[in-house]
Amino acid sequence: MGSIILGPKILPDHLTELAGGKAGLAMSIEEICDHLSGTKYADIVLAAEVDGVRLRSEVYEDLFYRFMYRIGYIEDEYLGPSIEMAQQFRQYKEDPQKLDFYMSVSAVMSHLMREGYSRGESIPADPRAVITAIEQEFGTPGAKFALETYAIVQKGIDLDPHAALFHKWDDALELKGLFDGTNKDPEKGRFIDQRYIDYLSNNTDRLGDMHWRKFEQLTAEFYEREGYKVDLGPGSNDDGVDVRIWHPDADPAESPLCIAQCKRIQEKIDKVTVKGLHADVEFEKATYGVIVTTSELSPGAKTTISARGYAINAVERDGVKNWLKKLRTPGTGIVR
Repeated sequence: MGSIILGPKILPDHLTELAGGKAGLAMSIEEICDHLSGTKYADIVLAAEVDGVRLRSEVYEDLFYRFMYRIGYIEDEYLGPSIEMAQQFRQYKEDPQKLDFYMSVSAVMSHLMREGYSRGESIPADPRAVITAIEQEFGTPGAKFALETYAIVQKGIDLDPHAALFHKWDDALELKGLFDGTNKDPEKGRFIDQRYIDYLSNNTDRLGDMHWRKFEQLTAEFYEREGYKVDLGPGSNDDGVDVRIWHPDADPAESPLCIAQCKRIQEKIDKVTVKGLHADVEFEKATYGVIVTTSELSPGAKTTISARGYAINAVERDGVKNWLKKLRTPGTGIVR
């Protein structure tokens, strides 16, 4: 493959443009380098600010894919379409029968796709006709293979660093707002912007760094998407109740089903916090309370809940991580 020669500032500027256009995040050069820490690319980007850089095409693509993963744009680390195709092939090559199946389905798919191109169709924008034809000839296993192949092709198109950039968001959202706080209304999401969720899902080590109000908003967003009615408190002077939650068909004038106390802290939750939430549950006449934390409950807090029979649940750090997996934007493959 050839090399790409970029003058001073061009590579860093291009990465900030890609972060804004694809992931919708406005990032500084320092933030970009932070997200490439542990790789050789952080120093390359920093040096490119002054001296420019010459990169082999495959090195530039690897830099791009790593960066997109680390800022949460894609859920899993991506190696590029050619390597993904090779990995798919390796699943079949050891078994002659499976290899014959692979070659046969691939040949028919290629033929059908070329026919689509000749008719001016955009591939893989609507692959249903091809998948239907494959299923008719090769059954469900063939359709499954075709879907996997289309997912690889679509992901390669969506993540092509050389293609024209199509902005998916109205405005780029400053990443630092997740940690310093921002009053900007979410573009997608009721309480917290989807871009912050996607970012955190790949950077769970930064949960403890996020702004406390953003953590409350994340909690409210989760229950909202689970179908509950949700009221997010004002953030101050809320008498210790961060989020109130009702059944979908309940009247918000009634007592809530649950009240949530959000604790974005490093230290473990103590029994004083548990007792305080129990008092709030009784005062609000809620069915139960939940502590949502970036940390975990201390042994004393857990003992207090069990010994006194408090109607209190806990969503600890690992539970919040599971929330993020559930809330993140679906992958860039075929949606089915």
